[in-house]
Amino acid sequence: MPGMPRPLRHLLIAVSGVMLLAQVSAQTLAGCGSLANNYGPHDYRDWKDLPEIDPVTKEMSPLQLVEGAHFIDTCEALIKCKRGSIGADLDYTLRAFPNHHRALVAMMRYGEMTRRPQPPDARYTVDCYFRRAVVWRPEDAIARLLYATYLNENKRVADAKVQLQEAAKHAGDNAFTVYNLGMVALDLNDVDMAVDAARRSYGAGMKHPSLRQRLQAMNRWPSDLVLPGEAASAPEGAAVPPAGATSSPAGSASAPTVSVFTPDGAGSAAPIAAPSPTPARAA
Repeated sequence: MPGMPRPLRHLLIAVSGVMLLAQVSAQTLAGCGSLANNYGPHDYRDWKDLPEIDPVTKEMSPLQLVEGAHFIDTCEALIKCKRGSIGADLDYTLRAFPNHHRALVAMMRYGEMTRRPQPPDARYTVDCYFRRAVVWRPEDAIARLLYATYLNENKRVADAKVQLQEAAKHAGDNAFTVYNLGMVALDLNDVDMAVDAARRSYGAGMKHPSLRQRLQAMNRWPSDLVLPGEAASAPEGAAVPPAGATSSPAGSASAPTVSVFTPDGAGSAAPIAAPSPTPARAA
């Protein structure tokens, strides 16, 4: 570009970069439509923990606008939606918020319930909604863990492990995210990753017992990891599963169903994903 003014050269380079990114996204989403949408798309994580009504502007948040019209409780439970059919309202939610964790779970369960790769009135296949989510926000570890769960449930273990490894890169130090990483890792028989996740999540204050119970049942709970208030409850190094713990190894038919947890308003763990052919309500 000899002779071209420097600001114009910089602008041309920037525009070329945007076009290249658009081409990459289009290739990745081949067969799954465009992420462009009349409303949004928005990043679910930017809004999920904010007030439904902005205390300053008094305006409803984008997430509340969408959920209030298209993702009410009975829609999430796959019973009845507000504006349209279940598939149509879940689709609208996931086009406005491609990485909406709970809506991804609902669409996954709807596919299981209807036994269709593309549920009734959904614009795309269930797999497409997950692909759209991870292309939209590649660093969203929870979306990737949910995708790994879906892939594993559909016998695509190699693809599930790819999503697990990508999720591990972006898990950070959040106790809930790391706990989820450990739960999905166990379902994919990556016990070493699960043990590391247990150290990190319980060390950061996680209290939900499922990951610990599963590792104890396999005799892989770290003997040096003693949780607050439990030092005197068992001899050092003992791997005694608490009441209700499973005795089946990860990956067996009776192993616990994967659940993905996020902190609720009280700071405890609340399940948002429990793959099953029937709706499961959050605890």
